[in-house]
Amino acid sequence: MHVRDMRERPVDIYALRVLLAFAITGLALVGVGMARTEALPKPYRIPPPPKFELSLSADEQAFVFSGQVDFGLTEALRGLVAAHPQIKHMILDSAGGYIAEARGVVTVLRAHEISTHVDGHCASACALIFAGGTARSIAPEGRIGLHGYALLREQHFGMIDPEVEMQRDLAIYRAQSIDEQFVLRLATLPQVPMWYPDHAELRAAGMVTIP
Repeated sequence: MHVRDMRERPVDIYALRVLLAFAITGLALVGVGMARTEALPKPYRIPPPPKFELSLSADEQAFVFSGQVDFGLTEALRGLVAAHPQIKHMILDSAGGYIAEARGVVTVLRAHEISTHVDGHCASACALIFAGGTARSIAPEGRIGLHGYALLREQHFGMIDPEVEMQRDLAIYRAQSIDEQFVLRLATLPQVPMWYPDHAELRAAGMVTIP
């Protein structure tokens, strides 16, 4: 009777070397892939287009602004002024927008002695831009809307104080020689409804300086 040899066969060293080589190659490829992934540039996000239009009037005698007082307006106006330094007039048509951007526009208007004009509607942040003109006029059908400042607490987390922001803008009105009683009334306005002073009030207060 034959007895089966139960001893294990010796390990094939050559096969182990091949398997080890495959494993090392695989790890190397994974490492290269991870390195290339980390080296890839972050995807470029195209910012949304501005919600305003800023151009020259048909006769090229004025800057024409319409739409929202949106981020980028100050830089756009600064560039247009640099390209057309002879133009000293700006026509406004806007329901408002970001007050910080309106302050920037006022800085440009005052630095270049640009007057402002309203043909139709100019409210909220647009009204501050209007006040920033070195001279200010309004068409017979023009309307200027003003209101107080307010923010829901959960929307600003205590970082923005409406009273402080209001005082900053009241200082601009005062610097533009707006009547003090008119400025004090602005300080007491509610956020809604919008206040639309008539043309006589605007002229008496110095908001409108050109008949």
